[in-house]
Amino acid sequence: MGEVQFISPRIGGDWSISCHNHHPISLLKMARLWNVPLPVSCGKGACRACTVKVVPQGKQQQLSLTTFEKETLHALGKLPAVLAGEGKKPWVGPYWRLACQCIVGTGDQFFVAF
Repeated sequence: MGEVQFISPRIGGDWSISCHNHHPISLLKMARLWNVPLPVSCGKGACRACTVKVVPQGKQQQLSLTTFEKETLHALGKLPAVLAGEGKKPWVGPYWRLACQCIVGTGDQFFVAF
């Protein structure tokens, strides 16, 4: 089961919300299901409002960015060089992601700061 811990001053300082999923789901959908006040305007990444910092926990995970997400994060100056290439890369983070584009797999575990 995937586990995401949302951390933000927007949800009460150091207070956090742990969310669990049994199926792959975007960070944005997960936040909405658990009433996490993640900022968003469009839900498609164009507004860039849902940019979050992701810190993996436990084992190294595979990170797969869509072409749109790569281009958007690159334009924001938030795409690490290790992720600029094609395909999946091992990552240790923290890295910036678009919550609407970041899919949380059932084995993923990480913190999300916003």
